[in-house]
Amino acid sequence: MVKRAFIFPGQGTQIKDSDVQYILNFPTARDIIRKSSSLVNLNIEELLLKGVSPEDTEISQLVTYVLSLSLFYTLESRGITADFVAGHSLGEFSALTASRVMSFEDGLNIVKARGRIMADACREIKGGMIAVLGMDKDELLSIISSFTEVEAVNFNSPKQIVISGKEPTLSMVESILKEKGAKRVVRLNVAGPFHSSFLKEYSERFYVEFIENLRISDPKIEFISSVNGKILRNKKEIKDCLRIQMYSPVRWVDVVRTLEDIGSLEVVEIGTSNVLTNLVKQCTSKLNILGNALEVLGRNL
Repeated sequence: MVKRAFIFPGQGTQIKDSDVQYILNFPTARDIIRKSSSLVNLNIEELLLKGVSPEDTEISQLVTYVLSLSLFYTLESRGITADFVAGHSLGEFSALTASRVMSFEDGLNIVKARGRIMADACREIKGGMIAVLGMDKDELLSIISSFTEVEAVNFNSPKQIVISGKEPTLSMVESILKEKGAKRVVRLNVAGPFHSSFLKEYSERFYVEFIENLRISDPKIEFISSVNGKILRNKKEIKDCLRIQMYSPVRWVDVVRTLEDIGSLEVVEIGTSNVLTNLVKQCTSKLNILGNALEVLGRNL
């Protein structure tokens, strides 16, 4: 029997007005968006329609979480369910909510707090992230190894690795990578050096204040963590990963390898773009990519 995996994107995906209007036609999605607005005292619908800059870390993470869960619950209400869930960076919290590890309300509060703490880090640390395309991983790691303020943080596919670090070292490394033959070097529209060790103290603060005493459950849907690429089946494993998630690399290639090992599997991106599914395609041809949530909903009306 074919099983299905839902994958949840991180912050930064731009959303078209037409897609937002389409989503608002679904009662379940509309209810989730309006409920969220009430809980956090923000007009999420308005924010979705006007757009949020990825550099607005706190609001961008909150809006992405709400959008992903509104689509997830809409799919479930139509009988389109998942056997496995995984998320990229912020998307890990969407996946944990989808797997019933935490309630939607707790997830909303945690994502809001995470965004606020990461925004604090961005104000205090001048840095950023760069996607490096078309360079061998070992060569890239060798080049950056002599720079203490730059780290490889997102292993997205064999063709794409993201580095994170402080300025001005990051700009220096950017120039070197271009000279050394990287096919493309792209600055990401984020406010700081996410998933790097520079966020360790902020991650610990987040854990102590919001995760350590959080009541969570074992996953009801198999959950694959992008911290280590493994299926996590109990509360302790999950809390251990959440303690380091903010400053640990995103091991998306390992997530895809785990999905491959499961066998015959359909994959749906729980967002309005195909950013993650395109990364999956760069890693493997063995999975059946169904597209994003809007595409799947459109085919099942």
